[in-house]
Amino acid sequence: MSLVNATVEFQTDVASFGEGLVISHDDESGTLVIRDDEGIHWRGAEDHIVVILYPDEQVAHAG
Repeated sequence: MSLVNATVEFQTDVASFGEGLVISHDDESGTLVIRDDEGIHWRGAEDHIVVILYPDEQVAHAG
């Protein structure tokens, strides 16, 4: 299952974590790219993340 557009927590260091949006996910290799709130990209393995909100759980807001 693709995690593109999922909101996730990811490990940035031994005791540091960040939160961001998955912008790219390769299902075969398990690698992904996450963009945090500051626009910084993190590249890593999907086993180093925790999904906070899956894409199909996103709530559409009335405009």
